[in-house]
Amino acid sequence: MGAVATSRKPMVYVVDDDVRLAETVCKVLDKAGYETTPFADGTSAILAINGKPPDLVVLDLMLPGIDGIEVLRRIRQEQPGLAVVMMSGKGTIKTAVESLKLGAFDFLEKPLEANRLRVTVRNALERSLLQRKVSRLQSELEESFRMVGSSPALQQVRDLIRRAAPTSASVLITGESGTGKELVARALHLQSPRAGEPFVALNCAAIPKELIENELFGHEKGAFTGATSPHKGKLHQADKGTLFLDEIGDMSMATQAKLLRFLDNSEIQHLGSSESISLDVRMIAATNKVLPNCIKKGTFREDLFHRLNVVTIEVPPLRKRPEDIELLTTYFLEGYCQRHNRSLALAPGCFEVLRTYDWPGNVRELRNLMERVVVLAQTSPVEPEELPSLIGVELRPEGNGTLRSAVEQAEREAVEAALAKTSGNVTQAARLLGIERPSLHRILKRLGIAAADA
Repeated sequence: MGAVATSRKPMVYVVDDDVRLAETVCKVLDKAGYETTPFADGTSAILAINGKPPDLVVLDLMLPGIDGIEVLRRIRQEQPGLAVVMMSGKGTIKTAVESLKLGAFDFLEKPLEANRLRVTVRNALERSLLQRKVSRLQSELEESFRMVGSSPALQQVRDLIRRAAPTSASVLITGESGTGKELVARALHLQSPRAGEPFVALNCAAIPKELIENELFGHEKGAFTGATSPHKGKLHQADKGTLFLDEIGDMSMATQAKLLRFLDNSEIQHLGSSESISLDVRMIAATNKVLPNCIKKGTFREDLFHRLNVVTIEVPPLRKRPEDIELLTTYFLEGYCQRHNRSLALAPGCFEVLRTYDWPGNVRELRNLMERVVVLAQTSPVEPEELPSLIGVELRPEGNGTLRSAVEQAEREAVEAALAKTSGNVTQAARLLGIERPSLHRILKRLGIAAADA
């Protein structure tokens, strides 16, 4: 029989061929605030579960037709997040272990004790809710660190990530500020066998040089004045996972020596302790500096460079991947519209202008400018001429052109392309461009373009 939820109460399906026992379980759970539906066999239960999944299933082991273990296996295939509590009057330890391995929350022996049934169902539902929250947060996290773009330069980065991620090799990520080096580091972690373990980041440029050693290796109580309690450093926090050292070119030489020692033997000592601690940490470092030049200047150890530089991933600047600018702009625009509860679009000409800019701040600059547009724009769509006043930056193309010349050039190219496609037919060209015919005539006159010439 099917089940239709008519309230916000958690829905529980009870599957047992003992009709009287199933009714008793349903009564106990109904009084506890749940909505219940009994099923006498596994086949009908599976059909109902796939049609309208409940919040939890109480499942008997011995059923006519397909048994409870097979029902559980099918539930895991079709509804992997669904909470299941097994029960049996003839269960063995082997069967109980098998059901738990298949993902059952618990295994209850008959005759059921009412209070334990209520507690088990409550705990199973709480864990299921927690797992869904974690899964949602994980999805949001992955989305927030997604690399957007389809350019050949970015595809090459993705290919290197795909090849390096499954290993434990150290990776050195290079590139200008704002290119997304941390996104690469997180992608390496999320695609690795360590994805379920900690990802710990440390910005070496943001911490005073006299404090970075403590931040990295930790200390014991009383190691120095003010050390009133022990502190686990970033390396210890990243055990079994990944440590991302951003701007490693700013790390002090003394700390570099200790980091090299850890990379050689995988052991650390907390400040104030002589005890060695073995750790398993995958090391990823990033820098916007040219480390070979730093080595020549004596500010970076050559041996540490070679130890970190097992795999090098160079993240291209945004000016070398102009094909991605429209995708990135749209991605940031939609994200900030959602965050700031706005509905906003850019006129097509804006993308042409944005593609001509050299983006010294790279993707970070584009992201920040799009948030400013979303916050300050008063009309939609935003026209190219409005961009400078909205973002507070004169978007000068590579070379010495102005925004006006960039807009005019983009406008000219779009109009000429439309006229070429329509063999000079102004009406059809206007339709292609999404504007009215009189508007196109005005543009043609302003740009000095003759439709017949096109």
